[in-house]
Amino acid sequence: MVQMSQGTKDRVSFVVGVSKFAFHWGFIPTVLYLGFKKGADAGMPELSLLNLLWQ
Repeated sequence: MVQMSQGTKDRVSFVVGVSKFAFHWGFIPTVLYLGFKKGADAGMPELSLLNLLWQ
């Protein structure tokens, strides 16, 4: 097992915490952005923010 100093453990913990926060709050907006960027499939209604909220 690798021995880490307390400072290194603190930095690793901070990076993991920031990464977890970014993933939790960024996943759904990223999926929505990519879906709107791709656009609707043929034969489907156009994508809009109002359609997303009201259906």
